[in-house]
Amino acid sequence: MDADVIVVGAGLAGAAAALKLAKAGKHVRVIEARDRCGGRGFARRYAGDGPSLEFGGAWITPWHHRLRALVPEHGLSLRPRAPVTNRLWLRDGALHDLPASPAEVTAHERAIARVAADSILLKKGVTENEKGEALTGISFAAYLDRLACPRATRDVFSAWWTVSGNGDHAKVAASEFLASCSYDNGLAEGMISFWTDTVVPGMGVLAERMIAASGAELTLAEPVTQVLQESRHVEVAAGARRHRAKACVLALGLNQLRGVGFTPWLSDSKTAAIALGHGGRSFKLWIRAEGVPVGTLVTGDGSGLEFAFAERAEGGTTYIVAFGLMQDGNHPNDPAWVKAQAAKFFPNARVLSHDWHDWVDDPFARGTWVAALAGHEAGYDWANWQPEGRIAFASSDYAREQAGWFEGAVISGEDAAGAVLKLS
Repeated sequence: MDADVIVVGAGLAGAAAALKLAKAGKHVRVIEARDRCGGRGFARRYAGDGPSLEFGGAWITPWHHRLRALVPEHGLSLRPRAPVTNRLWLRDGALHDLPASPAEVTAHERAIARVAADSILLKKGVTENEKGEALTGISFAAYLDRLACPRATRDVFSAWWTVSGNGDHAKVAASEFLASCSYDNGLAEGMISFWTDTVVPGMGVLAERMIAASGAELTLAEPVTQVLQESRHVEVAAGARRHRAKACVLALGLNQLRGVGFTPWLSDSKTAAIALGHGGRSFKLWIRAEGVPVGTLVTGDGSGLEFAFAERAEGGTTYIVAFGLMQDGNHPNDPAWVKAQAAKFFPNARVLSHDWHDWVDDPFARGTWVAALAGHEAGYDWANWQPEGRIAFASSDYAREQAGWFEGAVISGEDAAGAVLKLS
């Protein structure tokens, strides 16, 4: 045996699994496809020489207790998010300090109330509202049609969707949006209130330090392509090498698992979920600009960039985090397109540059954060991802708690390690 346990994936799920296994006295080997740790946590210098920024997931909430314990334990700190001090809405080709026109305010408020009620019902485990309307198995586009709300209201919801549901409106489940609204009394506008802190210097550094603290052997830049399970051991093929251990933790998300072959096949439910994958297709980029006060939050008109928040100032300039969807007509890699989009949000600003990471085309991500496809939500349930033989599974994509968050990754990794420790 090369190790007691092989952990595939050096994101936070894999790091949490390695740390728990090592504390139980197990010899662990971590194998990672990338040349770095952290998975969808990826902090690096802006444009090569600017401040260190998170180009993957960043914010954590007040109730992410595992992360809040791990951060100081491994010598990191938390940076509070800048408060929102100026809220603007882009509609009808101009910026406004109210989300809807006077003529549409009643219809707007009615839609806000309906979303709030539906999200709280969903949080309680109810799958239909009092009108018998489905809260699960319905796409975001179909849900918006059902609301019959003004265009400006749809645009506001769409902006928050780029951070929550983050996929094709017609394919991803509306429950992704409703679940995010439910964290703050059902209000979409409340989402930002629980994005309270960012890990400094970065999530990837936390994962790296957790793996180092575990004493695990870390192998980078070796994509795993095959997992063979025998009655008493597991064999993992990575590049030209084969690694053998008594057990394996696959700390990979749904879309990442598509690149791995299994012998024998996984259960039908897991195989079907992997084949479908998830629909996360948002982009996140940073814009460096002058003339934008920190704390300014603007949501857009339902096209291009849809969400922009001036989060921090450094060296006399402001760094704006912005979101949109990877779809036709959007070109986040094109400086001219980004500058034109930013001008709609901040017409008096001077845009200097932008930087981003393409998670959709990243071969080791194959998508942004998890977004459940409408009608297939069961495939993302924790119950569907129980261990099979000597293989346990860990990812924020299907965590027992806080799925979709880095906190969920940690919980899932620790759960998978606990399952492996029960094996003889």
